[in-house]
Amino acid sequence: MAILAYATPTDDQIAWLDAASAPDLLPAHLVAFLQCGVSITLGACGRTGRPVVGSGVACRVSGMNTVRVLLSRRTEAAVIDAVEGGSAIAATFSRARDHRSIQLKASRALVRPVAPDDASEAARQCALLADDLVELGYARAQADVYALLGAPDLVSLEFRPERVFTQTPGPGAGAELPR
Repeated sequence: MAILAYATPTDDQIAWLDAASAPDLLPAHLVAFLQCGVSITLGACGRTGRPVVGSGVACRVSGMNTVRVLLSRRTEAAVIDAVEGGSAIAATFSRARDHRSIQLKASRALVRPVAPDDASEAARQCALLADDLVELGYARAQADVYALLGAPDLVSLEFRPERVFTQTPGPGAGAELPR
C-alpha cells in the first residue's frame, strides 16, 4: 500500500486562483477532478423542510458550466423528490486517496433522464473510486459496494454551480473559492 500525501485547502485555493477561466465557467482542473472517480454526497431540503442527504455515483460536466450528477432513482428518492420540489442543492466531491473535497452549490437543479453513454461513464468513474479504495486497504467486494458499481436505475441531477467551496480538511476548509 502506497503512502499518499494529503491535499490541503490551500492547494485548492492556489489551483483556483491559478486557473484562468471566465466567471461563469468551471476551470479545467476542477472539471477533471469532478469526473475522476470521487465519492459524491448530495444535500437538499425536503418538502417538509428537513434536510435530506444522498449519494451520487458519477459526475459529468458539459460546457464547462453544467454539472450532471448521476444517481440511483431508487436509493436516492428523497433527494430527487426534494429537487423536484424546488430545493437548492449542495454536492460535495471527495477523493479517497488524499481527502481533497470540493463543494458546489446551486439554488435549483433539474432531474433529467440519463444520456445514452452515461451508464458506461458512471461505470468508469465507479471503478476508479473502487480502485482507490482498494489501494487504501478496502477489500475489493467492499470497495465495489461502496462505489455503487453497476447502479441500474440512473437519473441525472443537473445544475449550474453558483458557488464553489473547498471542503478539503485543514485550515481554510469551508472557504468559498471566488468566481
